[in-house]
Amino acid sequence: MEDGKHLLLADDNKLVVKVTGSILEKAGYRVDVAWDGIEAAMKAFSLLPDLMILDIEMPKIKGYQVCRLLKEDPMTSWMPIIMLTGREHQTDMFWGLKTGADAYITKGFKPEHLLQEVETLLSASEKNREARDLARRRRKEVSEDYVINKITDLLDRKLFETTILNDIASLAGSMQDFTETVSSIFQILDKLFNYYVGALLLFEERELYLYLNRPVTPETLENVISQTMGTATGYAWQPGDEQSVGRTVLQEDNLVTTAQEKPAGASYIHIPLIAHQMPIGLLLLAGPSTPAFRRDAPSILNLVSNQLVMIVDNSRLYEGAKRMAITDGLTRIYNHRFFQELFEKEYKRSLRYNTVFSFIMLDIDFFKRINDTYGHLFGDEILKETASLIKGCLRSMDILARYGGEEFAILLPETDLESAVQTAERIRMAVENHDFTAPGGKPVRVTVSQGVTSFPSPGVQDRSDIVAKADAALYEAKESGRNLVRFRE
Repeated sequence: MEDGKHLLLADDNKLVVKVTGSILEKAGYRVDVAWDGIEAAMKAFSLLPDLMILDIEMPKIKGYQVCRLLKEDPMTSWMPIIMLTGREHQTDMFWGLKTGADAYITKGFKPEHLLQEVETLLSASEKNREARDLARRRRKEVSEDYVINKITDLLDRKLFETTILNDIASLAGSMQDFTETVSSIFQILDKLFNYYVGALLLFEERELYLYLNRPVTPETLENVISQTMGTATGYAWQPGDEQSVGRTVLQEDNLVTTAQEKPAGASYIHIPLIAHQMPIGLLLLAGPSTPAFRRDAPSILNLVSNQLVMIVDNSRLYEGAKRMAITDGLTRIYNHRFFQELFEKEYKRSLRYNTVFSFIMLDIDFFKRINDTYGHLFGDEILKETASLIKGCLRSMDILARYGGEEFAILLPETDLESAVQTAERIRMAVENHDFTAPGGKPVRVTVSQGVTSFPSPGVQDRSDIVAKADAALYEAKESGRNLVRFRE
């Protein structure tokens, strides 16, 4: 029993008030009564009782709305609330607890049941003593207009929050590429507050997406990247070699040499993305160092964090499934089947628009000997490192695939034969000069042979003729001593 504790009983039924009030007063509690929802809210704010017993069905406004109003306000959020109803519908209990009620009792209760709930909640509320005492020091009498304005503000805020959540949730059903999903997320956030740059870092994929929402300089962008990497380490992420983290810059036109307006300073707001109780990434926003940004950005990001995690997680899994279907699992470049689709498209584009492209067939020299000498695990490392070296010699528009075994195929759009041979030579030198190290630290020399051709060219009736020409040039390179580039016009 909690002698002297002050309770507020809100119910429009005189018999319920008489019976319930009598039970509570006999147990030593001081009881005030409210007869409708507005009066209940007014007395809750003015009296700040230790606990409130609140009927659901009340005149003016229902108990649900009163409970939500009180639980949303810092002055009363600490206050335990017991919802009281004459109905036993599961939906009543669901909504009562969803609005923040601490307990739910059906009318016709046994007195000892009510008293036990009251005592339990009063004891538990002691952990909120500091918030309760602070509220009581600031206590003031409130009017009906004050309560109505509070309810209107709450409804406006809930409508705003629901609209934001709906906008974010609409992305869940869209079948966009991952970069489009990322852009859509940052575009929605742009409607809510002003920010310069948005960053999304995926830990497992080691991919960083940067959305330039306003014109920024490279220096500002690098600061955002550094801040993102540093923040991520707080979530047990190991950045490792910075070059191993892929970067995708969206809205790249906003990267300028000199910003029109130099920011007075930047504030950084972030949320971790937690899925299946594991951090999968980090979302960070760089915005103006203003009270509005520091106030609005964190609250909105926390509001939408669950939806963002679901969307990002689902989208990355979908993107991963698509990537697995078109990429080689070992080298992470395109597989043979998808390369053929891209090859067909480039061939038809060339026929239609009379454009030129080139094709390179590449083979790692003496690869079987490497496997036999050092084992297949080291052979796999050779394939992965070679793929990475080739990619480093290509443009973003060029297409690289693992053609089969130790063979690679390269498609060079808008590239004539002479330029293609120069590209092949750069690749040959990059591989030849690279330090491949076998288990035990022994250096291993690896070279490649390449056959190059281009289209349009004489004697080509279909795509297979292009492949045959490159293959013949590759055979010549091998027969001539390997570590060579040969071509067919």
